[in-house]
Amino acid sequence: MNRPSLPLRALVAFEAAARLESFRAAAAELALTPSAVSHQIRILEARLGLPLFDRVGRGVRLSPEGAEFFGKIHDCFDTLAHAIETTARRGRRARRAEVVRLRTPPSLAGRWLLPRLPAFLAEHPTIDIRVDADLPMVSETPGIEADAVDLAIAYGDGSRWRSRAAPLLTERIRPLCAPALAAGGAIRSPRDLLALPLIVTRDNLVSWEDWFRRQGVSLDDGFARTLQLDPSHVAIDAAAKGLGVVLESDLLTEDERRDGRLVAPFAGSGQTSTSYWLVVAKTASGRESVEAVRAWLVDSAARTIEA
Repeated sequence: MNRPSLPLRALVAFEAAARLESFRAAAAELALTPSAVSHQIRILEARLGLPLFDRVGRGVRLSPEGAEFFGKIHDCFDTLAHAIETTARRGRRARRAEVVRLRTPPSLAGRWLLPRLPAFLAEHPTIDIRVDADLPMVSETPGIEADAVDLAIAYGDGSRWRSRAAPLLTERIRPLCAPALAAGGAIRSPRDLLALPLIVTRDNLVSWEDWFRRQGVSLDDGFARTLQLDPSHVAIDAAAKGLGVVLESDLLTEDERRDGRLVAPFAGSGQTSTSYWLVVAKTASGRESVEAVRAWLVDSAARTIEA
């Protein structure tokens, strides 16, 4: 049995006008003129052979027949809207099947990458980034092909993998502490830090020994007090709570310095180096989604350096 053709445009115009109780409001919703809505209603009335609206002054109201008809089709429109949204959600999930796996040092993931990630995902809804931040920061080439990782941010001086990696982020490392620890003017020079608890992190590119040596301070007497904390974000939190002085990156302490929870006890004495490098797996090279993530990381790094 052949199904008769449906006056879909007229039905849409009628449903909107009946629901909103106004031709003008229906026209605004449908991006039509009120006369166009009125024309579609007349087409439907001619098809049904019944008046659907009573013209009252300069407005309209549903006729008894129109109210009955609206009651019959309103649920159908709701069913259609639900079916469209359900199918669209399935389509969006299907389009998100392009997975890009990114390995990054844990502290960089939490303090630099994740705050910037929502904007990327909103702009690229078909890319699903899987972040692996379980491994500690290491100063050697990540085996990203063997571990099925598409991109990796490596930490170090780049000497072991420079042929494969591109420089990504430059950090400035310097002593930082809570304002209360620096108050009173007791810290005037690098040597004064030896009287304070020094927070040590295992994987930092610059150690306290290296830093003091560059400042011309002899460590023959050793450190007065040290506190070993890993990884970097734990050490940073400890310093912000006043447990000691941390030798850390401006890159990872951006929030604490902006909020005033960490301050430099004295000016200067910072050491700048390119510490983060971006490696693309050979097996992932050329994939559009991987290139999109790579370009975003490079752009985000450039904006960070500019800021």
